[in-house]
Amino acid sequence: MDELISAISTVGFPIVCTVMLMYLLVKENENHKNEMNSLKDTIAGNTLVLAELKQIMSDMLHPKNIPEDDNDAARH
Repeated sequence: MDELISAISTVGFPIVCTVMLMYLLVKENENHKNEMNSLKDTIAGNTLVLAELKQIMSDMLHPKNIPEDDNDAARH
């Protein structure tokens, strides 16, 4: 706290406030960047899961290899 008072006495209150606000702005920007990177990774993971879910649902709705029933084979 003495350092803050000394700085205010030396360079003035507006300069100290400006430097402190700049420091807070830089820290906030770093935090935001980290949050955005985390969000980007989460969205990428969700995109992969949605693609897999789409494939599973497509396979369930439109099966490609339907095994013939033994009764159907006997009738032909």
